[in-house]
Amino acid sequence: MTTSSPTHTDVLVIGAGPSGLITALQLTRYGVHVRVVDRKSGPVEQARATIVHARTLEYLDRLDLADQAMDQGVPITGVEVRERTGAAVLPLADPGIEGRTRFPCALSLKQSRTEQILVAALAERGVEVEWNCTVEQVRNTENSVQVNVARADRHDAIEARRVVASDGAGSTVRRCLGIAFDGATYPHTGLLADVVLDVDLAPNRLRLNLTRGGFVGILPTGEDSYRLFGAVPPDLTRAPAQREISHNAYAELSRATLQHWFDEFFQVEGELREISWASLFQFHSRIAAQFVSGDVFLVGDAAHIHNPAGGQGLNLGVGDAMNLGWKLALVSRGEAKEDLLTTYEPERRPAARTIMRNTDRGFKLETAGSPVAMWMRMHLATRLISPLTRLPQVRRILFRMMSQTWISYRRSAAVADHNGAGGLHPGDRAPYAPLATAPSGVLSTTGGDGYRLLLFEGLIPTRSLGDLDTFSSELSGRYLSPVLIRIIPQREKAAQEAYQAHRTCLVLIRPDGHIAAISQPDTRGDVALFITHLDSILIRRPR
Repeated sequence: MTTSSPTHTDVLVIGAGPSGLITALQLTRYGVHVRVVDRKSGPVEQARATIVHARTLEYLDRLDLADQAMDQGVPITGVEVRERTGAAVLPLADPGIEGRTRFPCALSLKQSRTEQILVAALAERGVEVEWNCTVEQVRNTENSVQVNVARADRHDAIEARRVVASDGAGSTVRRCLGIAFDGATYPHTGLLADVVLDVDLAPNRLRLNLTRGGFVGILPTGEDSYRLFGAVPPDLTRAPAQREISHNAYAELSRATLQHWFDEFFQVEGELREISWASLFQFHSRIAAQFVSGDVFLVGDAAHIHNPAGGQGLNLGVGDAMNLGWKLALVSRGEAKEDLLTTYEPERRPAARTIMRNTDRGFKLETAGSPVAMWMRMHLATRLISPLTRLPQVRRILFRMMSQTWISYRRSAAVADHNGAGGLHPGDRAPYAPLATAPSGVLSTTGGDGYRLLLFEGLIPTRSLGDLDTFSSELSGRYLSPVLIRIIPQREKAAQEAYQAHRTCLVLIRPDGHIAAISQPDTRGDVALFITHLDSILIRRPR
């Protein structure tokens, strides 16, 4: 086997799952030279992650891919929770829950389809994923990262200015760099299966059945197609010994075992007509000791894994990618200061830890094996859920928690250090609001390659936007990365209300859709904070 001469790239993405592909897509939008390698022979055939939440759909919308995803998926409006004595529905879609998103629902979309959409979009930008590439060594040097890759007929040496490790829970990159992956493994056996099923179920709902010491569920994925999933203690299954299921592997599940689980635990009358894929796995809750090592950045499952409660995993990884991608791009293009990259881990690690805590709590509630816990789960769960979910406040909290629209970076160095206006603060997700001139909303004006400054006239204007022309012109031409400006006139009342612009208001939005700065500019000092903040992030244009 031959070894080729070293090749060079700005950014090497290792792992062509959703997190890696979305990072690469952002880099290509900025014109950064990027390569993507993966040990697999192509996009996954088995659909592991299936639920796409609202925040991820908003991110896909920024990449002009949300409508394509919606066309190929199944909107999920609620979770039907069942136990022996009753049922209740947790809402996942209701305009009254969270009107400030274009996607007030979850989406059932197989990971295989998600990856196919992303691979095709990347190919349209001239980047082909390099499949069948096994990374053998990763080493930080003073000004680059050296990566050795084995192909079928040769070894390649790749020198990258920076590396994004999105190579999954068993990350080779993480191991090469000696980064610990601490956490725990649950004693339950997990089930995943994609089937064709003859069954009469409520459309557009995920059905969750609480069982003795575990749970099983049915998620529609297409016409007559469903994802079966579950977590059942070993004493209730015919699963193989847990030692046979490795840290990052899926074990084959026989048709007989799947039929046994279906008949015994799913509590529906139906026939398994076809099984396209069925597997067993173990649940883990682990997080990398650090998300950044030198010029290597961990995203997605390489940085954190957790149990599947709430379908948070893929969505958390996409959030990593969207957070990191624009920062890498601006720094790689020489338009932002290197220190911007140091904000990735402080912003994403707390979000990952919070989600891990919440999913751990949810998983333990669903699987607690004590007699008292099982009795409460089997007899009281739905009686408690039904009245609570009728309350608008509870519905709003549930939607925000599941959709990840709650994630904020308020104490980050990559947002301005001030209190904001009203209930919105720097670091918060910029809310959606429809515009008469842009049905897809305010955020459709904030995509692209850089920061956006929105000038809200306000419900009761307190200052002429014309008075801000000098400031706007100064801001737009001050940096190598242009700051684009959009005026939101008073007549756009839904937008004024969404951004709490009761008075004239300025909102600076980062490329990932989070607020960088917000102020009601009654004085020149109020607008100066925008320049102060951007001066700390972006590189000024030479005079």
